[in-house]
Amino acid sequence: MLTKEQVLEIRILKRAGLTNKEVSRQVNCHSNTITKYLNEEWKEMKGKSKLDPYKEYIKKRLEEYPKLTSVVLFKEIKEQGYTGGITTLRMYTYTIREKEIVQPIRYETKPGEQFQVDWGEGTTIIGGRKETVKFITIVLGYSRMLYAQVVPDEKLITLLNAHNKAFEYFGGYPNIGLYDNMKTVVKSLRKEKEYNAKFMDFADYYGFKVITHRPYNPRAKGKVERMVPFVRNNIIYGKSYSNLSELENSLYDWLHTANQRLQSELKETPLERFEREKEYLNKPTKFYPLRRVNTRIVREKGVIVYRERSYPVGIKYAGKTINLDHINNTIHIYDEDNLIDILPIKDQVEVRSLKEYQKLVSDTL
Repeated sequence: MLTKEQVLEIRILKRAGLTNKEVSRQVNCHSNTITKYLNEEWKEMKGKSKLDPYKEYIKKRLEEYPKLTSVVLFKEIKEQGYTGGITTLRMYTYTIREKEIVQPIRYETKPGEQFQVDWGEGTTIIGGRKETVKFITIVLGYSRMLYAQVVPDEKLITLLNAHNKAFEYFGGYPNIGLYDNMKTVVKSLRKEKEYNAKFMDFADYYGFKVITHRPYNPRAKGKVERMVPFVRNNIIYGKSYSNLSELENSLYDWLHTANQRLQSELKETPLERFEREKEYLNKPTKFYPLRRVNTRIVREKGVIVYRERSYPVGIKYAGKTINLDHINNTIHIYDEDNLIDILPIKDQVEVRSLKEYQKLVSDTL
């Protein structure tokens, strides 16, 4: 006879899309036994439980935030005095929460072979107000080691900056990057995909291969797809922060906990598998200079235009493509990696409509 914990695991794995044979291999019992317990009515826990005083609180939390994880609820009720285990909580929440279909487990990759990238967003309370928060998740395919970061937008410069920070966090990067058809990676989806040249410059700099899945097939990168709601439900959903910095710090600190979670299908934590994967990662000698994304062509008179104002570069650079960084109130101008000059940012040109100009003229007459 199977324990309650084993029955719970069977039902969770089945909801994850596994066949009965795949489930039987996971829990080490015959597939006929799996069928038997899947067909039986789920029996709730009988008798008194340490969880009883907290059930109403759990119900209210799940009514307000149906996707709250058992890990989050466990932490909350422990702070209220709960002394029982998380398995008891999981068995109870399983009986009361709405059943949802979880994406099937994805194919495995070798250590150092692949990483996957995806954007995410969620709504949380910041400074007493509801705010939509964007974030990015980057996952190593073999170990499931996770990096996540709050981002202001989904622009190319933001994507590349997040990669740099993820590679620093992991201490390296795999040979292949797997993406969906985000505009910052794929410029066009016509007969043949046209990739964003500046993103490909980034990939070439590190030497990793870019792969994008077929259009309308996001499940192809299931490892990172599963991490988006994982981050959202643990850090954003049903939470409250005094400011954005508190959220960013909480996310970074939480990554340590997230990477020590037990993977049900692998029976290991990402951190344990990462110990084997990290030696296969490519080690960056230096990180991609983001100024390479911000380019200008030097005009005939030796000047460039940035935000509608001209800046002198030198007549000898006329016709060349240069790079620039906007740092505080200065603009740093580079010829490849060589610094040409540092110039103060000029005041922006004031743009007026025709009606405003007409009014100005009439006021001076």
